[in-house]
Amino acid sequence: ATAAPKVQKDVIESLSLRNPLVLKSSFNRPNIFYEVRYKDLIDNAYTDLCNLLKSCGNICAIIYCLERTTCDDLSVHLSSTGISSAAYHAGLNSKLRSSVLDDWLSSKKQVIVATVAFGMGIDKKDVRMVCHFNVPKTMESFYQESGRAGRDQLPSRSVLYYGVEDRKKMEFLLRNSENKKSPSSKKPTSDFEQMVTYCEGSGCRRKMILESFGEEFPVRECKKTCDACKHPNQVAHCLEELMTTSSRRHNSSRIFINSSNDKTNEGQYSEFWNRNEDGSNSDEEISDSDDDTEAARSLAGPKLSKKLGLDEKLVLLERAEEKYNEMNKQVKKSEKNAISEALRESSKQRLLDELSRVLQLLGGLEEIDSQKSSEFLESECYRKYSKAGKSFYYSQIASTVRWLGTSSKDELMTRLSVVVSLVREEEPSGDSMLVTEPADNIEEEEDGKINTAESEVDELTQQVVVSPSRSPIRLPHIPSFSEFVNRRKMKHNTSLDNSCEDFDDKKPAKIMKLQ
Repeated sequence: ATAAPKVQKDVIESLSLRNPLVLKSSFNRPNIFYEVRYKDLIDNAYTDLCNLLKSCGNICAIIYCLERTTCDDLSVHLSSTGISSAAYHAGLNSKLRSSVLDDWLSSKKQVIVATVAFGMGIDKKDVRMVCHFNVPKTMESFYQESGRAGRDQLPSRSVLYYGVEDRKKMEFLLRNSENKKSPSSKKPTSDFEQMVTYCEGSGCRRKMILESFGEEFPVRECKKTCDACKHPNQVAHCLEELMTTSSRRHNSSRIFINSSNDKTNEGQYSEFWNRNEDGSNSDEEISDSDDDTEAARSLAGPKLSKKLGLDEKLVLLERAEEKYNEMNKQVKKSEKNAISEALRESSKQRLLDELSRVLQLLGGLEEIDSQKSSEFLESECYRKYSKAGKSFYYSQIASTVRWLGTSSKDELMTRLSVVVSLVREEEPSGDSMLVTEPADNIEEEEDGKINTAESEVDELTQQVVVSPSRSPIRLPHIPSFSEFVNRRKMKHNTSLDNSCEDFDDKKPAKIMKLQ
């Protein structure tokens, strides 16, 4: 198993071993090419990842995300571009997770988009790419997860998408966890600093990984198996653009990297920290730790006092922004969990593809309209789980797709009977086509009176009953609203006239009796 020096020391101390014989193998995975891509320099990270996967062909891949919603969104986006993918996280029920895992292991699914819990105990040897869409918390977890690629010793790839906003979010979470556990504990932050150094550094990626595990590794042994060694000028240019973009976005924010544990050595800071600028940073800015901030202040010297007022204003503005974001956190969360129209259209297409395949496989189900049936099934899922959120909705869609793949003719006809009956009514066959030419005259009752509107509707309903086996019949004319009103008026006037005539003819005794 992967054991960092700290873990090795803990094992020896916990077991009270005395001068144990420690057998180690190299942490180096020479068949894996390591690469970092910068989200801040890419127009759309989703599109870039899709193009990357397509350029590699039909390969088996794992994409790690820190949030479940990101897994769902990215999986839907990949599927919409023709890449066979599925999401895997704790928000799905156990049956669905097992199904997704089986599909991926059997190569029915090309890409699995998962949270970091995925992969423990799974040994699939033909994984050609492992992509981290967010920055991992530690170098150890990054090494373990990226090491799930190329276990068959064939050339494979590790790609990490790095974003400044992702890093700041992770630093914020780690600082909060440190404060809750122990104010003096800085281990999570220091572990994350290694990942920041890996992403923002211009040195050999492989060397950084191995040195974090206490293994010496000469750069020449890399043999251009990382982007920093293969394309050093391109990486340096990207880092310069990242620094410029970050400075422009955060005004006086700087990116500076500590390359060793000695914080007092002036030469240990990379070129991405400008000593000529003011050295004061708030915790919300880009400094990697409180120690880095103090070192920066001591090196900045006289510049500090000149720009102190500006820095205090920037800190206050940043804190106000954080407070505003915290107040709107719940609103943003609900928006993220909302089911978008794009997701619904993608789900309809997914159901349509599976239903078309099943209908073609079973045969003899021509009366089922695949387009309307897929819309019906999707609306069922949306009606049941629209309030529950995106994860439950997507899980139900996946469950429906699996049901379609295993259903029989009778089961399909039973569930889609409503759609079939609607299609029959809307698009009748030639044998049962109705003649809808309006009739000029409608036979009234013998006494020439129309009792009520309800009686007309009942009469028409009885006359419209048509059997598909009978010959076409002539339907009666359905009166318009104006015709109906006019007839009612005529009926009312006629009844008044008749009542007046009857009244005049009655005898006075009967008139008195009626009164």
